[in-house]
Amino acid sequence: MGKNKQRTKGNVRPSSSGRAAELLARDSGVVPGFVGFGSTVTSELGYVPAVHGVEEIDILVDADFRLVLRKMSKRDTVTKLKAIQEFGSMCQERDAEEVKGVLPYWPRIYCKISVDHDRRVREATQQAFVQLVLKVRRSLAPFLKSLMGYWLMAQCDTYVPAASAACLAFTAAFPPSKQPEALSFCRDEILNVLQDTLLKETADTLSDPQSVPEEERETKFIRMVTSSLLGVKKLLRLLPDSDRTALEDRLTQLIGAVKFWKYSKHKMPQVRGALFEVVSALCQYTPGLVDKEAARASSAVLLAIDDTDPLVLPPLWEAVLHVVTTIPDCWTHVNARKGFLPKLWSLLRDAGGGMAKALHPNLMPLISKLPPQVTEPALDFYTTFFTSLIQGLAAERAMASPTESAAIVTAVVECMRLRVLHHVEEGEEQRKIERMLLSQQLLPLLESAVRTPSLQKGPLFLLVTEMLISWEKRAGLQGANGAHDGVDVFKTLLADFWEGLGLLLVGFVDVEEADQKALEGVATLLQVMRYPDQLMGRKKSVKICFSEPGDTESNGTEGGSSDDAPEGEPRQTTAVGSLESERLEDVVCQLAQLCLLHVDQKRSEGHLVFLSLLLHSFHTPRVFAMLMESEGREQPGAELSPPVVELNNAAMRFLLERVVAWLSEEGRSHGDHVVDMIFSPLHCCSPQETTRFLNHITTMSLPWGILLHFIQKVTESPETLGSCRDWLKGSVLGERLLGLAEELCNTGQGGSTSSSKENTHSWTLINLVLSQHHNDSVMAKLRAVCVAGVTALKQHSGDLLHQSGFLYSAAVWVKKQLLTASLDTKSLQVLVSAVQGVVETLTAAPSQNLSLLTHFVSPLTPSQPEWTQIRRALPPQWMKGPLLSGRLRMTCDSPSMDAWKATLSSQLPAHLCACALLGRVTQTAAVSLTDQQKAEWSFDSVLKYTVSELLYAFQWCVEMDLSLATVSQYHKLLSDWGLWGSLPDLVPVRDLLETLYTRSVAEGGLWSLCLERRLRTDAAGTGATDNVVRRLYGDPGSWFPVSEAKLSTLRTTKEKSPVQVEVLQAVLASMMEWSKSREDWSLCGSDLSKASADQLILTVEMIRFLSWLVSNSPSALGESQWDFLLCSVLAWVETACKNVSSLGNPWVQLFVCENAALISVLSRFFSAPPVDVTLPAELRDEWACFFVEAIYNVFAQPDDPLFPLAVLRSVGVALTHVPVQQLRNNSLPACLTADRKTNLPEALQTLLNTLCPLLLFKARPLQVTVYLLLEKVMDLLSGYDMEGESSKTDDDDTEEPSLSPPESLMEVLSACEDLCESVLAGVQVGEFALFQPLSVEYSCFLGYLLSWKLLLSFFKASPSHLRVQYSLYLKRSHSLHKLLIHLFKVMPENPVYPGQSTDTKTFFTESLSLDVDKTTALEWELPHLACGVYYGAVQDLPAMVRLWWTSQEKRVSTVVERFTARHVSPVLSAREIASVHTSTQTFDSMTVKARSAAREVIANYSVDDISIELVIQLPQNHPLGSITVESGRRVGVANGSIMEGLALWKTNVDKRFEGVEDCMICFSVIHGSNYSLPKKACRTCKKKFHSACLYKWFTSSNKSTCPLCRESFF
Repeated sequence: MGKNKQRTKGNVRPSSSGRAAELLARDSGVVPGFVGFGSTVTSELGYVPAVHGVEEIDILVDADFRLVLRKMSKRDTVTKLKAIQEFGSMCQERDAEEVKGVLPYWPRIYCKISVDHDRRVREATQQAFVQLVLKVRRSLAPFLKSLMGYWLMAQCDTYVPAASAACLAFTAAFPPSKQPEALSFCRDEILNVLQDTLLKETADTLSDPQSVPEEERETKFIRMVTSSLLGVKKLLRLLPDSDRTALEDRLTQLIGAVKFWKYSKHKMPQVRGALFEVVSALCQYTPGLVDKEAARASSAVLLAIDDTDPLVLPPLWEAVLHVVTTIPDCWTHVNARKGFLPKLWSLLRDAGGGMAKALHPNLMPLISKLPPQVTEPALDFYTTFFTSLIQGLAAERAMASPTESAAIVTAVVECMRLRVLHHVEEGEEQRKIERMLLSQQLLPLLESAVRTPSLQKGPLFLLVTEMLISWEKRAGLQGANGAHDGVDVFKTLLADFWEGLGLLLVGFVDVEEADQKALEGVATLLQVMRYPDQLMGRKKSVKICFSEPGDTESNGTEGGSSDDAPEGEPRQTTAVGSLESERLEDVVCQLAQLCLLHVDQKRSEGHLVFLSLLLHSFHTPRVFAMLMESEGREQPGAELSPPVVELNNAAMRFLLERVVAWLSEEGRSHGDHVVDMIFSPLHCCSPQETTRFLNHITTMSLPWGILLHFIQKVTESPETLGSCRDWLKGSVLGERLLGLAEELCNTGQGGSTSSSKENTHSWTLINLVLSQHHNDSVMAKLRAVCVAGVTALKQHSGDLLHQSGFLYSAAVWVKKQLLTASLDTKSLQVLVSAVQGVVETLTAAPSQNLSLLTHFVSPLTPSQPEWTQIRRALPPQWMKGPLLSGRLRMTCDSPSMDAWKATLSSQLPAHLCACALLGRVTQTAAVSLTDQQKAEWSFDSVLKYTVSELLYAFQWCVEMDLSLATVSQYHKLLSDWGLWGSLPDLVPVRDLLETLYTRSVAEGGLWSLCLERRLRTDAAGTGATDNVVRRLYGDPGSWFPVSEAKLSTLRTTKEKSPVQVEVLQAVLASMMEWSKSREDWSLCGSDLSKASADQLILTVEMIRFLSWLVSNSPSALGESQWDFLLCSVLAWVETACKNVSSLGNPWVQLFVCENAALISVLSRFFSAPPVDVTLPAELRDEWACFFVEAIYNVFAQPDDPLFPLAVLRSVGVALTHVPVQQLRNNSLPACLTADRKTNLPEALQTLLNTLCPLLLFKARPLQVTVYLLLEKVMDLLSGYDMEGESSKTDDDDTEEPSLSPPESLMEVLSACEDLCESVLAGVQVGEFALFQPLSVEYSCFLGYLLSWKLLLSFFKASPSHLRVQYSLYLKRSHSLHKLLIHLFKVMPENPVYPGQSTDTKTFFTESLSLDVDKTTALEWELPHLACGVYYGAVQDLPAMVRLWWTSQEKRVSTVVERFTARHVSPVLSAREIASVHTSTQTFDSMTVKARSAAREVIANYSVDDISIELVIQLPQNHPLGSITVESGRRVGVANGSIMEGLALWKTNVDKRFEGVEDCMICFSVIHGSNYSLPKKACRTCKKKFHSACLYKWFTSSNKSTCPLCRESFF
């Protein structure tokens, strides 16, 4: 009805409610709220913003955004989640202007979905918000007030990932310094949202009761209440003080509400915990407001201390401390005796309900703030407090958790120290409390700890020791001046403690059947008290110390610290000295005397063990003197004292009279402790006394086990080893060991009656001496004794052939060392040397006694199961190289990732040791034995199997990479012995090959590689292997049934036969069927970390088959097969990129390498398909338009740059086939620099910014790959600079313009220059610096030279006028000057190509092939590359090189000229002249000819009847010298070729004939640098000049007059 109604003049649009809302917002200055029917009564409109101006905004919003926004409003969770994720992606990909159109809609939607019940939706919302913020930046400002309330709640979301994402969005929008300002701007709106949620909303008002289940509504309400409370805390923390003051009225309304304090008793623990966090924040930031609500705050917090929920207890006790500190009269609002203390006692007795770690650190601050009205009477209060606290140790949770019990113990000691420190006044009441603390609390606690091993391991003993040290300082017993208050109090405390401790410990020791665990606990306590600083290194370095006000003195001892801190406050400090020793030693002496009494009278072994432990910590002269106090009775063992020792040393007397006697007693079960006891008195003896005593006990007839244990203890510690070195090197021990060796030699002849245990100790002792070999003379004597013994034994061989004989025992012992002991290279040499001596002695026996040698070697040789076991024990890293290079195809039990990553230790594997020793034995026997003896012994069979194992070890070393130190040392050792070369030649070729072939067919793996190497070695000697191979396997049917080992062997023999197409198609059909029925076999989209080796190797073989098929038989592929192949490649590439984290597994590496190889094969195939192959229609277009883009978009975005080298090589080769168009339109993540000006499109700039820094990566394959990729786009870059130059006006030519080459590349050069300069600092120009291939320096220089090679390519592809500007930039930055200096330190003096005897081929005549997968001849790569870069510089930048050369000192310029004239100029001149011959460039009115022999170029310019001829001759040192023109004028060479120079000259002549006047400064029409015409005219004489020439004229003359008329130019 209103369509025809007359409108008011000027009203051209119909009425709109949306536009009315917009006008309302404009008038009021804020966005109107959502007006509707709500269940909450409020005077303000709602805080959920309405979308205003829908009709206008809807048009501006992109259609895709509109669709996504509608989906986000849907009720279905999955639809909503996908829409949010799509929204985030669109914000990231779309232009900023498109995204800004969404902003008016966003607040309403965000405020709804940010509190969604589904946590995935909330997390995705915040992640999408991050992308929105990053895109719109400051455009978000008008909508902040409608967003900030819910945004702050989202940062406090109970779902941590969602909260983290919201915080990330907040940080992206506001840096930390701006966040308080942003919150201040929206503080009222934020508080509106939080306050309404806390005080007005309910579960039914926040969610629709008709559509949302009750449980879901309640969960959402609880979450929002929790987030709101935490949001209040965060708001208070971040707001400035002035804003907190401004919000006091609003906050008063909040905390004055009854509903707010009811949250302290809420049924959900997260709500209660959040409430207590808010209370803490209020006390901290607005104490005045809390004081007004003191009654409610005190009751809510102090009466809730029995809440032990893990979510509540930590914030609750933080609030307790804040309340008792902030509200002075809090205890007037709470009945402490009825409401607070009973709950506290119960809580302490229950060990905090399992939360002692969070609760008990708060106890000491709490009691420091308790007023007397709470703690009176003090004795009863502290008795109940400490009793309850210590009773908590008996709680079940405290006993089960060392952390919990440690927290309780720490609280006990801290509170005890605080109570004593803050009440040092005299008085009977205080004295009672102190006695109670010691007698009823501390000493019983120590008694319990001594009996309980778990408490012994805790911090109790250390904490008590620290407390005693603090008391001693205050009592003036540690060098202090006694200026502390309460000196007498602390002295009394210490006296009482030591008296009580002494009685306590005596009660444990003075018992006939003492508890051994209790005695160990006593020893542990005393040890901690003796050496607290040593234990501090194993504990936390942060401790709490107490002091009185004004106490600032330090104890002055090393490692100590003053016990100073403000009253009642904790302070961080480090370890605190040690206890005053006299009182502690009194206790120790008393206990030691009791132990000695029980040992003498009762022969108590337990007390002897305790005495050993005691003396280990307390080896002081006073203790030993006390022990040796005689009461007139004769001491046992005194007759053993040697007359050479003076017995005025109590420690030495104790050793001789007591310890020696205990050692001599038979049947003592704790002999090891007696041996340990020897080392304690030795600390009090001089080196001479030590040596004499040790020599004395060596000569005693002590069991070998005691001597063995003693030597083992000596070698455990560097200190004891140093003090006993003279004894170890002395003749007394040497002679005793020689006697032992002789005794062992007599073992087989029935002359020894020692027990088997004693015999074991004897061999172990010899083993220890041989392995340590501290004394070369002893080693030599032992070997001499052994050889002499063997020689003597040959005469009595009858008793030696049984298993108890010497030879058998020695052989078994040696084999045990080989198989079980950890030997390094030096230890192996010693062992092999000893065995070789025995073999040499045995081989000298007459023929009838050859059985001695056989009976020695037989038990020495591992059995076949043992050989197999030690072969399998070899580290599996050897497989990496053969697998990734394709030389080995196998599976195995996939070892753990730790095994692949583990590095080889300095200890040799058992297999290597056995091969070395047996190889040396057989080598010695082969030289010494006659042919008859060898035949009798079956020596050829022994030699054959030994050599086979030796070749296996050799192959393992080769595959493990000889650069490893341990492998290299072993390889060199066996090479020096001649085992690698000479020993295999002793075995007939056929026998050795049959052995290797048999083992390869049976086991495969490394045996196949051994066979391959041996076949290659024999082929080099004989020239034919085919017949040998066929003889090995005989009938082809022997390959069946097929096994993995046989396939590996077959590949090794390289037997090939043609395959029919039908067979290939059948195999391919099976693979296609697998892809449908057995998807897991192809591993597409699988988690490779969970795939087995068998699964991975199956997929690898499928990829290899497809690669072979494309390379050798593509005609077998039809349209469906091609589709299967290409789709599989794409799926495998995606799988590889998703499993980068699994590349530590060589099987996964192999999967990625073969995948990359298949891509390389396909790229080469489609770039040049065979002419005889018919491809399906549109296949090449599909490859180029779809598959190439899909594959390389995935392949070029790895998640982790730390690829293994083998993968880098394969992936690098594949990436070098990326088309240029793909690089131009790449999909790399945007990588742009805000302040950098660039003319390049975003994709190309991102490519440069991403790839250029990788030129410095320490991995050659990656560096070369990046170079080859960037080289493809270098030709394109200058075109964009040319477009930018075309937009400049002529007025921009006020000075010589310079233009930077790609800044990403220049940054790499700048980063490298300083590194190269520091590396070459000691090298002079003309010297040749060598670089270790693949070292850090090598990688640095490689990146530097590759960057310059790219820069020269860029320069060469640039047009002439831009080239001038680029060269001017290089001139000003001095980059080229630095490069040339570096090049003449890297280029060899004679750059002859490797392998050439003459200089016909040099690094300048031959181009360098930069292959990604190159691994050989790398030592010549840098010199060759340096020569190539120098050649490119003199070819493309000759003028700048000449300028640099002329500026150098005479020595440098001479070296440069001589090198250039000899090696560079002939090549460069010949190519310049040849380029004139072959040039296709033509000129109107000008002809160009060249004369190679004379190095001349002749240009003839003709116009009408006028002819001008120009003859250009290149100098001998071109381009350093000046070019000679026939007219005699000498000119410098320009940055370009001869043809470019002639073109410039022709342009000058053309302009002259056209009537253009010369510039009267340079006398040329065309400017020599920027190719401009004279344009700047003088106002007086009207002559025109080049802008650059005028600029140079003005700056050099310091005048602004015309060069001709001398009038003012301006």
